[in-house]
Amino acid sequence: MSIITKNFEAIGARVKFSPLRNSWRNPEQTISLDVRRDSDGEYFDIRTRNNPRLQVLDAQKKDRHLLLMVFDVKRAQKFLCGHDERHWFTCAVPESSGASNVQQAKQALKPKELVEIENKTGIKSKERHKRHRKLKDGTKIHRQGEFMFVPTSDFKPSLEIAILKKEPMQRGAGSKPHMAEYLYRTGGETVRVPVAVKGSAGREAADEANKYTNGITEREYKKLIKQNPDAKSWQWNVMTRNPEVYVKGKIRHSDHKTLDLGNTWHKVLINTENQAWAARNVAFLD
Repeated sequence: MSIITKNFEAIGARVKFSPLRNSWRNPEQTISLDVRRDSDGEYFDIRTRNNPRLQVLDAQKKDRHLLLMVFDVKRAQKFLCGHDERHWFTCAVPESSGASNVQQAKQALKPKELVEIENKTGIKSKERHKRHRKLKDGTKIHRQGEFMFVPTSDFKPSLEIAILKKEPMQRGAGSKPHMAEYLYRTGGETVRVPVAVKGSAGREAADEANKYTNGITEREYKKLIKQNPDAKSWQWNVMTRNPEVYVKGKIRHSDHKTLDLGNTWHKVLINTENQAWAARNVAFLD
């Protein structure tokens, strides 16, 4: 692992390795990659089993990003690891993109709709990965973490749908939400999401609840309660899965600088991480 460690050190990061325990959520998983913290600060925590082969395809010292490939007997997975504003992060990259360097990985994480807008508006390649990209009409596309905000000056919310205030947006339950000052939502699917298991239910109940972190429909919820009456006592939130969302005003997140979109409605797009095998079960929840 010394070569891998040196590549992480080259971008200014620390990394630790340890064995990965068996997972009921993903029994085929051979690697877990996360950012954790100890007394010396943040570090990349890489846990493996069945000895997958790790290779750094590209490391950009100035940009503080690297692209890690993980080979096992069934597939090759790719992870973009880097520093964004205040913290280190890691993100699974869709295998279908064929990304072989950091810049290609960043581009692969953009939704198709955003790539088409960039091509149409003629944003220069050197500008395409900035958090704030200026368009020809003077407006800007913004990014905050995994969310991207595209200005839609001609958008007008329906008077029949309420505009929500201080509304959370997140990718998968358990992730830190981005809080939108004003949010308009249409479409999507209403689901119940377990956010906590109360009392002395124990580890087994908590593990069971974790199976439904992307939400379940009302029909699925009733079926679950019939099979497991104790699940009714879990703390459930009603959310909307994969809606079309527009926001304006300030977008807040503890890991990022507050983004002020002003009084212009912006369409919310989310990166393509869920198209990667390692993150295929993650949904956009609002």
